[in-house]
Amino acid sequence: MFEELRHIIEKNEYIVIFGHINPDGDCYGSQIGLRDLLRLNYPNKKVYAVGSGWRRFFNLIGNMDVVDDEIIKKSLAILVDGNDLMRMEDQRIGTAKEFIKIDHHMENNKFTEGKFVIDDNANSTCELIVKFIWEAKWKVNPTICNALFLGILTDTGRFQFIEDFPIAFKEASYLCENGADPKAINKVLNITNEDALKFKGYVFTHYQKTETGVIYLTFKYKTLEELKVSPSKAGGMVNLLNNVLGYPIWAFFCENEDGTCHAEFRSSGPGVQPVAAKYGGGGHYHAAGVTLADMNEETIQMIIDDLDTVIKEYQKEE
Repeated sequence: MFEELRHIIEKNEYIVIFGHINPDGDCYGSQIGLRDLLRLNYPNKKVYAVGSGWRRFFNLIGNMDVVDDEIIKKSLAILVDGNDLMRMEDQRIGTAKEFIKIDHHMENNKFTEGKFVIDDNANSTCELIVKFIWEAKWKVNPTICNALFLGILTDTGRFQFIEDFPIAFKEASYLCENGADPKAINKVLNITNEDALKFKGYVFTHYQKTETGVIYLTFKYKTLEELKVSPSKAGGMVNLLNNVLGYPIWAFFCENEDGTCHAEFRSSGPGVQPVAAKYGGGGHYHAAGVTLADMNEETIQMIIDDLDTVIKEYQKEE
């Protein structure tokens, strides 16, 4: 599965690993996990991971790298956990000399620049990297295992949303046997503060819903500033509205500082990825998102109407 990608990696001296905008645990974990994996097994290569990462885990797992433009121009760029170049957080990726991608999202056919491994049945990109390790017979260390465990843990909703339970637990077991520390990772994930409590209180008292079964909330940037929560962090908390009886789809629409809108959709059954794709986004069948040009109320209502339609079609098929 990964043989061609491994040969491309082996022929390059400089490698820079890129993640998507608004990085989450799987993005950060796959970037750091793959970076440290390549550094360990190819000590003569210069390997970097760029972007903002997930700062709360820097002390436990590792920092991101600062890389100048000239290094990127002579590097192999590896995209992880993202569909195409335009979704990458560091847009200098377009200047790299060669590209490969490792991803588990549904393909949008926009990546035409290089070779790739995509498995949209995988639970996370970190899961694919574990499979890469097994196939290549690479060495690992505790830092690598912590990074990859973080990605698997967060992208499965702490093992709630899994396509293949046996393989997911086999991978998690392998990582723990080689140094991953679930207690330490969960301790960081569980840290909260009073601002987060206020945000949750706002969500539970301001959500809206449709008769068909969409439960959702829109946030103006000013409101998020008052709540002391960034738009990306707010979007990542969409599951505060998950699994409310009678509402199989839940969504957040968060205004960014520049006026664009970060939208996240989740589902306990109906497929939300086609709706995200319709508006230029993507993701998984039951978990997807899109960045809209603005917080246009008509566009948001169109999306909600589309989500309602998805529920109706799903109910007909049951």
